[in-house]
Amino acid sequence: MAIGEILLREVPETLLAGVQTGEFRIYGSIIRSVQTGRIAGHLQETSGLTSLASQLLTSPATLPLQGVGLGVDLLGHAANYVQNEQIKTAIGVLHNLQLGNAALDAAGIGVSIAGFAVLSAKIDRVETKLDSLSQRVDAIGRAVEHMLREKIADDFIRLRTATEQMDEGWHLSDASQHWRHVANEAHALVNIFERRIYQMLDDDRSDTQAVEPMQEAMAMAIAMRVSARLAAGDDVAARYAAGEGAKALAKLGGRFGVADNALKRMQASSIEVGTSAWGEALERTTDELRPLFNTIRSRETSAISTILTLEELERQGIEGRRWLETARNEETSPILCLLPTK
Repeated sequence: MAIGEILLREVPETLLAGVQTGEFRIYGSIIRSVQTGRIAGHLQETSGLTSLASQLLTSPATLPLQGVGLGVDLLGHAANYVQNEQIKTAIGVLHNLQLGNAALDAAGIGVSIAGFAVLSAKIDRVETKLDSLSQRVDAIGRAVEHMLREKIADDFIRLRTATEQMDEGWHLSDASQHWRHVANEAHALVNIFERRIYQMLDDDRSDTQAVEPMQEAMAMAIAMRVSARLAAGDDVAARYAAGEGAKALAKLGGRFGVADNALKRMQASSIEVGTSAWGEALERTTDELRPLFNTIRSRETSAISTILTLEELERQGIEGRRWLETARNEETSPILCLLPTK
């Protein structure tokens, strides 16, 4: 069966309505029944969506740095960006599916097809976060200072170069080996970012606010490794890479939690421990940190959902490169939907 016969250019109304009523929930890029846990659909970003993301990420309008705020800005200030019906439709789809954050976050929705312009803008955003943190070394601790001494900027140059090479492959007559090189480079970068994060976590004075940008960079490198393997026709290796990436993100996530970090921040407070004022301050600190942790956890969920989608592609006999090409060639609909086999 041709991929065009089983891949829907619009999410079925029953699923959209179910998401709105709470019957279904979005986990990363999959739609799952709340009652049964059954997967009802796999979502995939298209060139139509990445084009919109590129406009938003490079817009002169000020976007919040934290990933959690991006979706709010995207959906809450849609009027600033609605230049034509296509953009308006795309924003409407994201709103209905509650995917505002995911559209602009590190890994995107489904298998990443973002081109150099989008990924470069995302890398710029991560570097801006780190630059901002470096101005507050006393608050963040030695971790960021240590990373700066190791010239972390070089890592981001490599990441940016790899995104260019990923794009370049689509213009080569035979790019399989080229994409395998990109996958290997992305794999190395995943390990580098992971090591830097563990260095930060091992520093007692480190802060999750410093870890989050590096986790975003790691998630980008994981997504690129998977996409490059699919593009090269190495579907088995792509599934392996997706699994390893998801496990690495989950393992990192197990090292820190919102409650622990809130207590760590409260250690610097002058409020007497155990008093009602201290309890209220702890609650405020926890509430302030929760969006940051939600962003971190959402990347873990996105990585896991990618594994499930790749497994569904295998079941339906869809080659990874065909999946990427179909999503890249779709410029009108922002999201494609693959229904699972019965």
